[in-house]
Amino acid sequence: DSIYNPRVILNGQDKKNSNVVVIILESFSKEYIGYYNNGSGYTPFLDSLMNESLVFSRAFANGKRSIEALPSIMASLPALTDESYITSKFSSNKINSIASTLSKQNYVTAFFHGGKNGTMGFDTFTKIAGFEKYYGMSEYPNKTDYDGNWGIYDEEYLQYFCNTISGFSEPFMASVFTLTSHHPYELPKKYEGKFPQ
Repeated sequence: DSIYNPRVILNGQDKKNSNVVVIILESFSKEYIGYYNNGSGYTPFLDSLMNESLVFSRAFANGKRSIEALPSIMASLPALTDESYITSKFSSNKINSIASTLSKQNYVTAFFHGGKNGTMGFDTFTKIAGFEKYYGMSEYPNKTDYDGNWGIYDEEYLQYFCNTISGFSEPFMASVFTLTSHHPYELPKKYEGKFPQ
């Protein structure tokens, strides 16, 4: 226990059946998030959410590519081989994940990604991981918000995410994986000239 104690006490707060939302930022690291850097960063709204959330301050990479993120984050399957888990021969194995675990607790589970359905096998992986619902670019109602490269711009897609989960029965577990910050990216025309290079 003096070296490592895995037991966490949440000050007696009962967190049973709380909604769970996991936000996965594309191509971001801690150095860009103000919450971790005394307010100096590029994520003011996320910082405000983090002030009201359970936040894990020890973040370590379990992969180098976007396709490696979901198995690592959702199912504790880090990128230990040259090939990503999603495209490996193991990808159809039955696994446990946060979604499958919370589904057993009667949570509604959903995964959101504004990319084209089928991108990086996210839709297939989330189904194997036990997510009940998948929302991709095909489900998004306004295709004019397409960034011309990866999918739906994050600003619009995150509002869609919020509006959609607001209609879910509680408790729910939902996750969104952003995409606008994936290189190469296009800055929306309405923001040209408003950000430093």
